[in-house]
Amino acid sequence: MKKIDKDNKIFSSPEFQKEKYKFNILIKNLESKTLQLYSDEENYVICRGAEGLPTWIWTRDNIDINLLPEIKQAIKLYLTDREKDKLTCKKELYNLLLESGYKGLNTDDYFEMGFLLCEKTKKPKDCDGSLAIPNEQEQPIIANYWFDDCNEMNGVDSISREQAEKDATEMIESKRFYVWKNPEGKIVCMVMYKEEFGQARLNHVFTPIEERGKGYAANLIYEMTNKLLDNGLVPLLYTDYNYPPSNKAYINAGYEDKGILINFSCFKERLLFKENEENERE
Repeated sequence: MKKIDKDNKIFSSPEFQKEKYKFNILIKNLESKTLQLYSDEENYVICRGAEGLPTWIWTRDNIDINLLPEIKQAIKLYLTDREKDKLTCKKELYNLLLESGYKGLNTDDYFEMGFLLCEKTKKPKDCDGSLAIPNEQEQPIIANYWFDDCNEMNGVDSISREQAEKDATEMIESKRFYVWKNPEGKIVCMVMYKEEFGQARLNHVFTPIEERGKGYAANLIYEMTNKLLDNGLVPLLYTDYNYPPSNKAYINAGYEDKGILINFSCFKERLLFKENEENERE
């Protein structure tokens, strides 16, 4: 294990390249001025853009279990004095950490994050309404939806009304934010995307409870994804793997399920306490 730079050979390896979309946030973090990056240059990469952000861990499939002690030592470099530090990795690695009794693991924060990608859209069942770009006057509606979304979704911290209003303004101004309006002109669904490295990562997808089950989300995603594909972008997103209604809308629009990643957290204090305890017994 050693500290590496963003131009390391491992990022051009066939093993990493076949999963570059799935780990697109790791790639994004490579541009950070506060990048913290470690690897053995063959089997794993551990990356964090800045303290307070999740640490992303890429491992090649069927990783050698003998590398686990080395990976644990690398993870320790990323643990801070915060109450807990968030990490993202493949389920295979998480299970190895869990089965080995890794002392710093916080199993209460376990969250299965699905990864979906679209190469060709599929026409969902038609619904009333049409795609639209919201205007400044519709900011309060967007703010309310975003507030409800953050408070409803698993694995996401709730936000204040004030923050929701600020975020809604930024969404509208980004020009990468779309909504679906029903025939009466009511906003019944929303979605945004971020463009990076030739990829378009969808987020902020939300339909209010009373408008769900009507096909609005699938049609909104379908229409917007066609625009992204026409512009040569690769549409992808992360989602709550255990929330079928949301995932169904993407699948109906042509997205493919590419597997899951695990979000979890670790406690530095707990890890150090256990290590000291074991040293004293020895």
